[in-house]
Amino acid sequence: MKEGNILQKRLGLILISAVLLSSCAEHRLVVQRPNPDGEHAIVNSKAYLLPRGQPRNVADCQTNLIDEVRVKTNFGQSLITVLSLGFYQPTTIEYYCAKVPSDEGSTDE
Repeated sequence: MKEGNILQKRLGLILISAVLLSSCAEHRLVVQRPNPDGEHAIVNSKAYLLPRGQPRNVADCQTNLIDEVRVKTNFGQSLITVLSLGFYQPTTIEYYCAKVPSDEGSTDE
């Protein structure tokens, strides 16, 4: 009887750990030829399941060039999404701006 109890507790701990560790997600969009060293901006986005549409998030890059975009969701954000039945979906978006490329063959830096 005790062995069955210990096995159930261990199995429960493994399942809870798997759920907690698998709840984070990150999606990355990277350009084919990166040109890093630009500005970095973090935006906390909130999407609502309403007929009026989604709010628009705009990267504030001085050069109007984006090098990489990362969309992240952590455990708390996922939990809020599940508890609200998907009506509210918070996420974090990171924009990495690219620097302006120099002309080919130019000696300017």
